[in-house]
Amino acid sequence: MKKVILILCLINLTACIDFRTLEKWDDARVKKKYERAREAYYAKETPEQKRLRKINRKICFDVSGAYSGSWDQSLFRDCMKERGSPLP
Repeated sequence: MKKVILILCLINLTACIDFRTLEKWDDARVKKKYERAREAYYAKETPEQKRLRKINRKICFDVSGAYSGSWDQSLFRDCMKERGSPLP
């Protein structure tokens, strides 16, 4: 009888878990990990690389049509790679 009660209690507890909350927590954890990796990538750049990245970003925004309203992200990434400023 105790085993049946224990099993029913466990079923009841697991039925109350909101799995959407777990998914949101996992998404937040992945985003934090990505942000830390991105910050580390940019932190190890030299001042010259940072200056070059700023210049390239302006040029590639123009090339990819960012200011015309129809921005092409893949075109922007390709432009940044070609100009020596790959994105993480």
